[in-house]
Amino acid sequence: MSIRDLIDSNCIALSKSTTISSATQHLLSHKLSSVAVTDSNGCYLGMFSMHRLLSLLLPKAVLIDGGVSDLGFVSDPMEILCERMREHGDRQIGDVLEKRAPVAYPDTPLLEVVLHLYRGENDMPVVEKENNQFIGMLAGSILLDKVCKGN
Repeated sequence: MSIRDLIDSNCIALSKSTTISSATQHLLSHKLSSVAVTDSNGCYLGMFSMHRLLSLLLPKAVLIDGGVSDLGFVSDPMEILCERMREHGDRQIGDVLEKRAPVAYPDTPLLEVVLHLYRGENDMPVVEKENNQFIGMLAGSILLDKVCKGN
């Protein structure tokens, strides 16, 4: 079986000009952990994910190496989180993409994809090697479904 058999080509990629607020609503309403972001020609640019979104809500001091590791002293964390979401909501997701997220190509060996999924990726974008054209997403859940059904 090749990864072509596992690609969800019906998934929606978002434009880099989509606001963080709109992209967040897309993730929540479709129960996604990440979404691919493309340019106006359909070329893959990166991923916008819950992980990246949550990083925007945290104080910068937590995100740097050797930074603050205990936030127990914060008095009203929900209000702070809501305020940070409002601060970032109108920004474009093109400004905060995860550009280093691994991608798969139609000829990527299946076990290599499994290794990336094991290392923490929930979904992997699949792109054409020649032109970086976004093809679709390969979801770990689809792969596991096929494995459990014996192909």
